[in-house]
Amino acid sequence: MTDMQIDTEELRDSARRLLEKEVDRRARYAEPPREDGALYGKMAELGWMLLTTPAEQDGLGQSFVALAPIYQELGRALASVPFAGTMAAADVLACVAHASDLLARIGSGEAIFAVAEGDGLALNGSRASGTLADVLDGCKATHLLLLAEKLFVIDLSVAGVTVGDVTTWDRSRSLADIQLDNAPATILATGPDARAIVRAHLDLAIACDSLGGADQALTEAIAYMGTRQQFNRPIGSFQALKHRSADLKVALEIARAFTNDACEAFVERREGWASIAAQAKLLASETYHAITEESVQFHGGIGFTWEHDCHLFLKRALLNEMLGGTPEQYRDRIAPDILRRAFAGRA
Repeated sequence: MTDMQIDTEELRDSARRLLEKEVDRRARYAEPPREDGALYGKMAELGWMLLTTPAEQDGLGQSFVALAPIYQELGRALASVPFAGTMAAADVLACVAHASDLLARIGSGEAIFAVAEGDGLALNGSRASGTLADVLDGCKATHLLLLAEKLFVIDLSVAGVTVGDVTTWDRSRSLADIQLDNAPATILATGPDARAIVRAHLDLAIACDSLGGADQALTEAIAYMGTRQQFNRPIGSFQALKHRSADLKVALEIARAFTNDACEAFVERREGWASIAAQAKLLASETYHAITEESVQFHGGIGFTWEHDCHLFLKRALLNEMLGGTPEQYRDRIAPDILRRAFAGRA
């Protein structure tokens, strides 16, 4: 079983078929908002939550490369499921003794994880107090993986934990503020790279999500330009729009190639894998932003209204850019490692 390799393109096709059937882009923008129903349970039934769990722990023993197409298809569909935090948690739980029960509950879809940085919290032994702002999927999670000097797991159903929904411009994702008041926290005995692994996993998940969304937004914009007529010609035949579309396609393929390489670097733990993952997140999310802004322009007046979905992709792109920190914060964080490796290459 450890030698089994899943065909990622077949996995992508399977994911796309499921998401096309189950996801309504506009559901969370309805009043009241509607969720994606039983989607998460169906993902668990298909074994997606077990993909990267080692075979000896009853998983499928795959690498992050098997998750990448799923993240891309979730972005393409604008799906609202708490998948990335859960799978990032599974990465570190697989290396923790006595975590088999939690891994099994992740695999069945019962345990759902959100992830938050906990440097500003008051940590007293196995108790945590403080406020965590804008936690992705915090309202949907059953557990919280807290990244501090050590990693902690907090059961969000216990006394001392209050979770409040946060409204944002992108309703295809959910954010929450989590208040901890002397809440019990279980310390995870992990390796020194555990925090970096979780961060890199989430960075690559956002990068892949951005690629899927950008590809779909550009595809729909080009299709629209092939049907929209001006001066008795499709606007897609205008030279200026052809050039702009081509430039965006090139930018998307550059981001795709870099992200694919970053996924392989993460799996192989190649030198600089953590900063490469962060660079992939930066490049892919900024490309997503550029493509979706242009997509709105390509649609003309209708692009600024609710008549077309291009604004839904733009909203997700804007939030993707901010998840995990602003682009400026990302650049400040990874610049020392990039410079160190650049100057080491000249020595």
